[in-house]
Amino acid sequence: MKRILVLLALSLGAASAASAQAPANAGMATAQATPEQQAQRRTQYLAKELGLSADQQAKLQPILLAQRQEMMAMREKVQTGGRQRGMGQDLKAAQAKYTDQIKAVLTPEQFAKFDQMKDDARDKMRERRASGQGRPAGR
Repeated sequence: MKRILVLLALSLGAASAASAQAPANAGMATAQATPEQQAQRRTQYLAKELGLSADQQAKLQPILLAQRQEMMAMREKVQTGGRQRGMGQDLKAAQAKYTDQIKAVLTPEQFAKFDQMKDDARDKMRERRASGQGRPAGR
């Protein structure tokens, strides 16, 4: 169970690399926001960080929304005692699917920067866990 939750947390962290670099008070707003609002915020953040065109933003937002909804459904399934076997494989498959979709929207340069942002967020999360900080209280 703990391994599944760690995999889920890593997946969510990597999937939401953009929001990991948002301002400190954005965490509380994100936790209470709808998936649509979260996808909109991520799209805006990525537009700023990656220099996305309006067309790219329009294509990216539904991908980010579907990704967020699927990740939330997986997380809820684990929290409500649902199937846990194979969840790591499901997470990796979902991650690969959305990464491919995002890659199709971005230029090679934008995708390289996006991929670096994901790696940085993953490293930052690992450092927090190693130092015992974990998640903020109330989340």
